[in-house]
Amino acid sequence: MTTRWTAATGIVLCIALGGAVTGCGEAAESTTQAIARVGTATLTPAQVQAHVPVGMSLEDSATAARRYVDQWVREQILVAQAEAALPPEAMAFEDEIKAYRNALLLHAFKERYVNERMDSEVSEEEALAFYEANEASFMLTDYAVRVLFINAPETAVLDDIREPFAALDSTGMIDIERWCVENSAIYGLDGSTWWTLGAFTKEVPMNFYRTESQLSSRRLVDFEADGRHYLVRFIEHALKDEVAPFSAVRNDVVEMILHRRKQQLLLAMEEQLVVKAWAEGLVEVDGTAP
Repeated sequence: MTTRWTAATGIVLCIALGGAVTGCGEAAESTTQAIARVGTATLTPAQVQAHVPVGMSLEDSATAARRYVDQWVREQILVAQAEAALPPEAMAFEDEIKAYRNALLLHAFKERYVNERMDSEVSEEEALAFYEANEASFMLTDYAVRVLFINAPETAVLDDIREPFAALDSTGMIDIERWCVENSAIYGLDGSTWWTLGAFTKEVPMNFYRTESQLSSRRLVDFEADGRHYLVRFIEHALKDEVAPFSAVRNDVVEMILHRRKQQLLLAMEEQLVVKAWAEGLVEVDGTAP
């Protein structure tokens, strides 16, 4: 069932749409009636307007407004039925509502406090020092590689790119990338990115039988599999069960440093507020103030 739309509803809908619809002007300014009502619950123009995305066409705005009103009406009907059907003890949500509201308030307050006060810049020296002091947190559970690869259709002719790709000359990468685009090839030519071996083999189905020896080789790997042609060059690798290279985990290091700063900042703020509240006599425990 959809909401019945009356002439009055249309007038108030103009208000919800900001009076932008032609002909809404004077009528929209003079009316104060609600757009919809279910029992004692009413839906105001402001509530509808808040749920109509900015920048939509007039037709789309009207459609969005009507859809929201329909949804609101349905929800209110169901809520009224739930309130009538459930016993009072099943609707005692006051504690949960208060806890949820408090959680939302604290989250918003803490995020704003941190955004206004925390320095989000991490120098290379600080990141490296943190990494060296916490190497145990960066142990590899898989091999890690920096690698270049091309995954091309079997019909592609690779003669023109084998030599420049094997040379690892950055000046030729633009031409190689252009070739990849023109030949609908999947490629990874950003040599700064670290891959776990597991993630890499999902992109390139390369078989490893002497893993460390194969990863150590800087020679061009050229093979076909599953109707595709692959070119691979390993630039650098790290062994599993060893500490990951700093460049491989630098982003993680920065995130950990910023998380620690945030926690320290919030803890200091909380302690200051608690001390202040006790000092001002705002706290009582067991009926006794300090």
